[in-house]
Amino acid sequence: MRILLPATVALVLTTEAAAQSAAASPPSVFVVPQWAFPTQLPPPADPFPTADSTTPRRIPGVARTFTQKEAYNRFAPADWVPAAHPPAPGPVAQGRRPVGFACAFCHLYTGAGRPENAPVAGLPVEYIVRQVRAFRDSTRLTANPLSQVNSMHAMARAFTDAEVEEAARYFAGIVPTRRNRVVESATVPRHKVTGLLYVMDGAGSEPIAGRLIEMPEEAERHELHDPTVAYVTYVPPGSLALGAALVRDGPAGTMTACTTCHGPALLGVGSIPPIAGRSPQYLLRQLLNFRAGARADSGSAPMRLVTEAMTLEQMVAAAGYVGSLAPAAPGDRQEP
Repeated sequence: MRILLPATVALVLTTEAAAQSAAASPPSVFVVPQWAFPTQLPPPADPFPTADSTTPRRIPGVARTFTQKEAYNRFAPADWVPAAHPPAPGPVAQGRRPVGFACAFCHLYTGAGRPENAPVAGLPVEYIVRQVRAFRDSTRLTANPLSQVNSMHAMARAFTDAEVEEAARYFAGIVPTRRNRVVESATVPRHKVTGLLYVMDGAGSEPIAGRLIEMPEEAERHELHDPTVAYVTYVPPGSLALGAALVRDGPAGTMTACTTCHGPALLGVGSIPPIAGRSPQYLLRQLLNFRAGARADSGSAPMRLVTEAMTLEQMVAAAGYVGSLAPAAPGDRQEP
């Protein structure tokens, strides 16, 4: 999904704790980095103005073919591997015209999502419904320095409550898969922003400089909405060990440890979502969203407290480590 956004600006956010102690000491600030929200202005009209409508495209191991134009259809997304998911209900497969794109267009029929949007497979029904409601009433925004809103705000208002629950039940019943490998490295391959995604750009590398950079191993397959394409995430050296310690011990003691709420293997507890094996870039964005107060719905308070105790380095480490773990099946969630 591509969004028209204004030119780059910097966003500096002051934490509540810093604001309360401003009289005693200079306020601390937390800067939301733009690199965590890759954003490029799309073409002024149709994001896919030159989509080929004649050449059959293929993905490895799949007999089906689709043209680029068919793969980019927002109201009938290409279903490359029908056997990989149950029959998709209307909101997932067709959406609601004229504004409500099919859920599968961004999140795919398998619910695996892509780095620029949420992996929703295996999430609890009530969690999905609650998040769509938060987008609808704008209590869930984004900390992207370029825009506080994204395409989900329009999507959430396009569907009825019954359609949202129907889609939530569909995605909740799908076993999630991990398509990402996490690599510790002092450098990252040369890359550029295309839409809302990092893609490799020629030969050579550059210092990673504390960043988390996720990109598809084959950009064309990503653009064809291939549910089997692999992704690679680069994180600074030492991130996985630091992330493991944060998951276990928390940034401010065990009460802020990831395992305290999400379960010992991060496979979810009741309506608290499983987070193991999900897109590291998506996980990092959510930590930043909580830290910046962009996620302010009723269920966000615990995570806002946790992230207030975290540095950007710790967020990168936690997102990289959690994304490297084996994901949860729907039946793996614990009862509270």
